[in-house]
Amino acid sequence: MFLLKRLAMPRLFVLIIAAKWLTLCFSAISLAVDPLQDQSSRLAEQYIANVRPLMQQFCLNCHSTAMQEGDLDLERFATTSEMRRDTKAWLGVVEMLDNGEMPPKESKQPTPQQRQQLRDWVKRFLDSEALANAGDPGPTVLRRLNNAEYRYTLRDLTGVDLDPTREFPSDSAAGEGFTNAGNALSMSPALLSKYFDAGKKIASHAVLLPTGFRFSEFNTQRDWTDEALAKIRDFYRQRVDVVELGNGTPVVLNLYRHCQIGPAKSAL
Repeated sequence: MFLLKRLAMPRLFVLIIAAKWLTLCFSAISLAVDPLQDQSSRLAEQYIANVRPLMQQFCLNCHSTAMQEGDLDLERFATTSEMRRDTKAWLGVVEMLDNGEMPPKESKQPTPQQRQQLRDWVKRFLDSEALANAGDPGPTVLRRLNNAEYRYTLRDLTGVDLDPTREFPSDSAAGEGFTNAGNALSMSPALLSKYFDAGKKIASHAVLLPTGFRFSEFNTQRDWTDEALAKIRDFYRQRVDVVELGNGTPVVLNLYRHCQIGPAKSAL
């Protein structure tokens, strides 16, 4: 018993040291400053102290809440928190600053240093927001296959171009002009019913075989038989010589011209 206690003491000591080490690690993590949060705080302070006064002096005469020239309201961005809700508007501001369109030529112009100060701050703000949201694709929509994708997928799976989408309504295009955008691929009850009907139609083209199944472009047993006979005829047609006798009756010659059983023997 004494020996067991002696053996357990070092193990208990290791556990205590490990617990102390983890406590110190978590304390260090909690005290560490998030660099992104620190940068965001500096940008917010610079906006209030430097950027906002420049906007009030050169921008809000045209782009206030009352005027909104070009449907652009910059007065609503009192803090950087409001700016984060509509960064797209600031992409437009950067473009107008780079093109010299803002402020307009007939308005009071900032000095080159003031223009550069405003441009640099907006760029840093947008870069900070992009880094903070890196890896976030934004809201995504659960999408279905569009008609073309559904048709070609079935063709690749079955080996037959059945095209059940002929009975489907046409796909609508999203704002970008693409028909495979999730926002444009809605699923109505009528379309869901057509998917069920398409599944039944595809299943009717399955041909059961001793080793599994295949798909045919036909869906009746008679057609499957004719299809198999046509393949047999094509197989033999590649291996025989057909001679026309002139009376409309073809004669098959040299049926086994291409067949050979066993290893080839050299001619003596």
